Amino acid sequence: MLDYSRFPEYYKNYVWSGKHKLFGYPPDDFPEFLWISSLEKRFAWVVRNYSKNNSASKYLLQEMIEWGGSQNGILQKFNDRCGEVNLFEALRDVVNSLSNPSEAISSALNLPGLGLAYASKLLRFMKPEIYGALDANIRDALKIKGKLKKIFDGNHNSMVSGYVKFVRLLEEIKEGLKTKGIKKPACGLTDGGTWRASEIEMALFCWARSLKKA
Repeated sequence: MLDYSRFPEYYKNYVWSGKHKLFGYPPDDFPEFLWISSLEKRFAWVVRNYSKNNSASKYLLQEMIEWGGSQNGILQKFNDRCGEVNLFEALRDVVNSLSNPSEAISSALNLPGLGLAYASKLLRFMKPEIYGALDANIRDALKIKGKLKKIFDGNHNSMVSGYVKFVRLLEEIKEGLKTKGIKKPACGLTDGGTWRASEIEMALFCWARSLKKA
């Protein structure tokens, strides 16, 4: 059972500091979340202008991977396989399917080398209102609590269906927070009290880490 009353606390405790120093950013923490905010704004511009921009924004994708820490050599895999796909068309498919979680994550998984964690990070930055990043910490914690079944990495259908269930869980939590009148703390990402899916995911990230420490 998730304790919704603790979500503001979890959210305020969120800290991420992958490769921030290399890019001149302090750790992403409450209330500013400087690098997250910067990525959100630039990916929003890409989504709004994709049809006329004529660019796949490869360097922004690389920065997003660096922000995430590029575990297991994700950036190298992405760079090595970029020549195997038409990156502009692949990213266009993601942009055009953002309103459909199943199609969006399926398209994001077609980008070279990303895997589920980084494909979901991409959706999180492109449309933070409805998407969150699904990393191993959250996956494991939700599986332990019976909220998410095992997802098989490398199995496209398993990754798509598992992520869609995660998006539905984020929607469920959002409704629960709204019903209980639990507002999101104002911060550098949004100053209103309404929770976006990405911010619920950030709270879940801290919740999952707290379970490991318990």
